[in-house]
Amino acid sequence: MEKGSIVKNLFQIVLIILCFIYCELDAQNRSRRKDQEKRNIDQLKINAYPIVTENEGIKLKVYGMIPYQSLQFLKNNETFIAGYETSITIRDKDGNQLDRKTFQSEVKVDNYLSTVDRSFREVVMADFFVKDQEYTVVGELIDQDTRTKGIVKKTINLQGLLEEVCIYPPFIIGEYPGNWGFEEDEIPVTTRDINHKIKEFPLFISGKIKPGEFTVSLTAKNADDETFWNKNIELISDNNIFSERIIIDKKPEENLTMQVSVTLKQNKVSDTKEISLRMRKPGLSFFINNVDEALDQMRYIVTDEEYKLIKKSKRKEREKLFYQFWDDRDPTPGTIANELMDQYYYRVKYSNEKFASFLPGWKTDMGMIYILFGPPDDMQRTFGQNQRNTYETWYYYSINRNFTFYDENGFGEFKLTTPYYRAVGW
Repeated sequence: MEKGSIVKNLFQIVLIILCFIYCELDAQNRSRRKDQEKRNIDQLKINAYPIVTENEGIKLKVYGMIPYQSLQFLKNNETFIAGYETSITIRDKDGNQLDRKTFQSEVKVDNYLSTVDRSFREVVMADFFVKDQEYTVVGELIDQDTRTKGIVKKTINLQGLLEEVCIYPPFIIGEYPGNWGFEEDEIPVTTRDINHKIKEFPLFISGKIKPGEFTVSLTAKNADDETFWNKNIELISDNNIFSERIIIDKKPEENLTMQVSVTLKQNKVSDTKEISLRMRKPGLSFFINNVDEALDQMRYIVTDEEYKLIKKSKRKEREKLFYQFWDDRDPTPGTIANELMDQYYYRVKYSNEKFASFLPGWKTDMGMIYILFGPPDDMQRTFGQNQRNTYETWYYYSINRNFTFYDENGFGEFKLTTPYYRAVGW
């Protein structure tokens, strides 16, 4: 073989290898970009509320919540500035876009802590006039500095809301500066969390009726399905719609959750809608729905002895141990928020959303590592010969650690290649 031919063949081999490396790096970059979008998706929230109208349609009020944490703030002299573009789109069940509202704004704060405080957020609102069908609401957020983009979707089922007699989904009215479609500085409480200090709160109910007399019945039950509050209201209307604010002036004494059902009755027709609420006790993270569940999710950070003590204790004693554990680790004692607890259960929530397989996300190996160490500084995914055997490595440069996960069957059930010994056994 001639020398020129050998050189040519070597060049072709090198070119093929370089193409393979480029494709692999491009796949990794796409994976990292996708992961970045997921982080934005986790931050942007949208909530939709159908409002009754006198015509043959429904007003759908959609609110987009943009936490400051989802934005990239830049320091400018003594202030911190972030810009964003966002849109809210409504699509029918076939995916066709029906309407789209866009927003663009800039946020200025005078201290760094405000940029990372979960309670600070921007709110945008869009109104859509729709029929009693199923829709998908799409929220899109673009950070003006990084140009990273996140998209979140929510399915809204409005079927049955144009019947002659029907109740619309109830919701709590809260306070937030601005005009949000109700009275000044009033807005629907999107989190369904009730601060423990609030002694009473207004429930907004509305629906369609026939002119004449009708009855609205409300019942509130605690987590043990016990009724602790109820009310019956006799009303009359000259129109074919109604709306009322009902003050709920009692809360469950111990249980965190409560269920409120609203039933509309007129003649022999009735309709019922429900709303789940929860009490937020001092120092309790917004990401906790149930203390017993939260106790179980602590198994990565408690010792065997602590875990056994918790499991053997009675309900009230378990709650006391739970609060004592987190009180001892509160980085800012004396304040309402426990930042360490909030961060831990935020990671639990994220793991349940992103790593769930045959197990809840927090119980998976990926969930465990994410909960303990947070998001990796970098990650790399490689594939076996048949594209089913997949490896993913997470790098944590600040602690000089990395963890490799293996998906043997191609079903997304990643397991650690080297077991990581947790604080307690299973």
